[in-house]
Amino acid sequence: MSLITCPLHTAARRFGAAIAVDGPQGPLSYIELDGRVSALCHHLQRQGVKPGHHVGYLAENRVEAIELLYACMRLGAVFVPLSTRFPEAQLAQLVAELDIQWLWQPEGDAKLAPGLDLTPGYEAVLWRFDASQPVTLLLTSGSSGHPKAAMHHTLQHLAAAEGSQDQTPLALGDRWLLSLPLYHVGGLAILWRCLGCGATLVLPEHKDPALCLASQHPTHLSLVATQLKRLLDQPEGLTLLANLKVLLLGGGAIAPNLLEPLANLPLRALTSYGMTEMGSQITTGPANSQGLSGFPLAGRQVRLKEDQIEVRGDCRFLGYYRNGTLTRPFDDDGWFATRDRGQWVGEQLKVLGRVDNMFVSGGENVQPEAIEAVLNRCDGVEEAVVVAVEDAEFGHLPVAVVRGQWQAEVLNKRVMKKLPRFMRPRHYLAWPDTLHSAGLKVARQAVVEWVKQQRLPD
Repeated sequence: MSLITCPLHTAARRFGAAIAVDGPQGPLSYIELDGRVSALCHHLQRQGVKPGHHVGYLAENRVEAIELLYACMRLGAVFVPLSTRFPEAQLAQLVAELDIQWLWQPEGDAKLAPGLDLTPGYEAVLWRFDASQPVTLLLTSGSSGHPKAAMHHTLQHLAAAEGSQDQTPLALGDRWLLSLPLYHVGGLAILWRCLGCGATLVLPEHKDPALCLASQHPTHLSLVATQLKRLLDQPEGLTLLANLKVLLLGGGAIAPNLLEPLANLPLRALTSYGMTEMGSQITTGPANSQGLSGFPLAGRQVRLKEDQIEVRGDCRFLGYYRNGTLTRPFDDDGWFATRDRGQWVGEQLKVLGRVDNMFVSGGENVQPEAIEAVLNRCDGVEEAVVVAVEDAEFGHLPVAVVRGQWQAEVLNKRVMKKLPRFMRPRHYLAWPDTLHSAGLKVARQAVVEWVKQQRLPD
């Protein structure tokens, strides 16, 4: 047991009137947020929420999600944010698998579990709780199929936030725009980072990051490469980015044409490698076009075992939860095998791709991510996913599904210049409107199924 005073209550005492959350509904100070969460705890208890209960949240980023997370933390309940992009059948399956007893969602939506009323108030009390008890269930990206539910306790989230300060400094008065969904670990991690140092979590007033930069004045921003490209394409894009202190970009290689405009700006452009199981970031370093993912952060250990990345540390999750069972996929020394391939380049980690994604074509091993990295650096390409299709002669052949404005001849020329011939995609397909991302990543299995339905020329 690890009894601690609630980190939110501690933040309220330390930072007082500093703004904890700012957004469309106006600012909330740490004192006000602490009071609202205290009142919400009592309200949830009266409705029947008990320690150990799993409480779902199904909505976009709103202040209610923040209050509900902290209330669950104090009550010993488990906060389970769900993606609004999941179809109803999959949501119903997840509600059953994850034992969700309560579910908050906007009024008027079809109810998949008993609902909750979140009525804010202003009653402040001192809360102490066991921080080693589970507090969140976060779904992995599910990029290779059905998502898994990773369980963490409060101390693991706090350790993840503390270690991120190594490369991503955040302080009282800073403002981090919540541009990522709270059901994604990259979004939820921002809450814990702000909590530890008195920074402000900024709820977006607009879907367009450029409008948020102009009106809400964040100092820290997380983007994927596609979002950065769209921002730079706007006439005022560079001017808006110049007001940032830190720009954290999605992991992997960043196209040189996206990095060059940032070189003269007074900000730190960073890239990272992370995962749900480790509470977000594992390594972080300067953004680059070589695919380097940075240095291991404090409190994390990283090793390569037969080219596969293994990790452990204070922020490592408790295990995967499903149907009342917690599976702990660790060896005797606490190492977690990520199923990612990697290599060391000096003291920085380079992630080569998922072991599960590799396939054999004509006797040669093909890592789809290596092809994607080349395609994603081509002008006009917003996103590319490479999958394998069966072939009678070679066993499997690579096919690329590409979003953006591109020409197959240009892409082919680039691939042939950078990669062996056997890695050249045999077909380039335009990205369909039906493909959506699961979190920040496209569901690779969904791409595979879509490609199977297409008639490919011989």
